[in-house]
Amino acid sequence: MLELFQQFGFWAAIDVLIIAFVIYNLLILLRGTRAMQMVTGILIIVGGVFLFSQLYPLNTLKWVMNKFYPSFLIILVVLFQDDIRRVLSGMGKKSFLPNNETISSKALLDEITRAASALAAQRVGALITIERNIILTTYVEIGIQLDARVSKELLLAIFNPTSPIHDGAAIIQQGRIAAAGCFLPLTRDQNIDPNMGTRHRAAIGITQETDALVVLVSEEGASISLVVDGKVSRGLAPKELRKALRNLLSRAPREEEKPAAPKGISSGNWTMINKMRIFRSGTKK
Repeated sequence: MLELFQQFGFWAAIDVLIIAFVIYNLLILLRGTRAMQMVTGILIIVGGVFLFSQLYPLNTLKWVMNKFYPSFLIILVVLFQDDIRRVLSGMGKKSFLPNNETISSKALLDEITRAASALAAQRVGALITIERNIILTTYVEIGIQLDARVSKELLLAIFNPTSPIHDGAAIIQQGRIAAAGCFLPLTRDQNIDPNMGTRHRAAIGITQETDALVVLVSEEGASISLVVDGKVSRGLAPKELRKALRNLLSRAPREEEKPAAPKGISSGNWTMINKMRIFRSGTKK
């Protein structure tokens, strides 16, 4: 061990840092994509089989794995060629400059709230999806690319009934409207309210598959809803919507800051109760 540290010089440290930097950026690019989930599953299976073959005298399995390893990289390229192409094209678009318009900025939240309020007053349906940690590029690429600043006027134009893209969802990425007319996955939950239409099912579906937030405007009830983790909070006033978005998009409270669950209420239910409190500014504790 001592000899190993003695051989670890300046250039060895640079070598390790370069490899770590490359791996870290690849993980960042793949974060939130289906490719990342599949790669994780493959690595778990291959790693488990490798350890199993090394611990026990399974010569045939060990021989098969030794023949499999040289082809592993080619298999990954074939399986994930579309995702690799998307990641490489995204590297050219990636900006190293900080974005001044973050997803939790006051101006952005004001524009979303004003747009939702105006759409509800006009009885115009809308789906405004806000990206958080899980990347929504797969759904953005299906829609009409915009990359525009978030504004009330643009959102009203997108969801105008005469607009050809009003039926889809508008997706906000990194503080900007990345695309409109996007198709979202419908929920497979059979226990939801049968009165909910396709727009509600799409909002629930995307929030079940990702950690995105969806501001939903219902044209039938002229009401504003916020969908989080597959849960729909209906009939929000503009001030309540803005407060909920601000709290959900800001830093989550630390464990020591969270109040303990009262007796008779499980910790899971208490966590959900605390999450839903942000939807009502007048909720009594």
